[in-house]
Amino acid sequence: MKRRLIVTSKYALLSLIVLLFLLPVIYMLANSVMQTGEIVEAYTTSKDHYAAFKLIPDKFSLVQYYQAFLRRPKFLQMFWNSLLITVPITAAQTVISIFAAFAFTKLRFPLRDVLFFVFIILLILPSWVTLVPNYIMIQQLVLLDTLWSLILPSAFTAFGVCLLRQYMRYVPDETIEAAKIDGAGTLKILFKIVVPQVKGGIAALMILTFIDAWNMVEQVIVYITDGEKYPLSVALSEFSDSDPGIIFACGVIFMIPSLLLYLYHSKEFKNAKV
Repeated sequence: MKRRLIVTSKYALLSLIVLLFLLPVIYMLANSVMQTGEIVEAYTTSKDHYAAFKLIPDKFSLVQYYQAFLRRPKFLQMFWNSLLITVPITAAQTVISIFAAFAFTKLRFPLRDVLFFVFIILLILPSWVTLVPNYIMIQQLVLLDTLWSLILPSAFTAFGVCLLRQYMRYVPDETIEAAKIDGAGTLKILFKIVVPQVKGGIAALMILTFIDAWNMVEQVIVYITDGEKYPLSVALSEFSDSDPGIIFACGVIFMIPSLLLYLYHSKEFKNAKV
């Protein structure tokens, strides 16, 4: 009986924690199906009226989604800008990290450990430290105010290399040596032996990279001046005072790609072991 009470208490505590984490999402979903007037009325403060925490709409409405998709094409354009930035960054960073991690883990070459130590140093540097050097290089390459100014610097990161290296360390060297004896080349060993065994790490890297690039703000503000090229992550804060209903709807739309990517890789992501 005591053990059952302890287990029940643990589940209750975990459920409460999950609810607290999901509350902002539930709040956003609920407000995205409210009419703008209802949102303004609920959250307007005055001397005699306090803002109310409202989760149940008086009248269910999808007009905000209609406005965001059809009546306000600027939001849809910014959504596609986000995809045009995020997808190349995720693909490039994943491919580069796979090759670099394989080299640092399974290949022998001079100063390998020294170079990896440099990667570790780069890993502990905050991203804003590199904003000015990256800006100077992008300016020299005449890429300012283009999407390439966001894609190229983000395609090379130490995080992905260090993450996949930890996974590849557990691939048995005996398997690779046996493949070499059978005449397999380096690329065949990488894609036929190593990559299938680290799919969980690759899935984790893709999800984390996608989310990081999808939420990019600082780099956009520094490198991009043309508002037509802004992603939705910046637009949500820029238009926060114009129409709260549309902002809530765009917030829901903004959340969907990351959620779909996680669900697609959820099996590999949950089974990943370092």
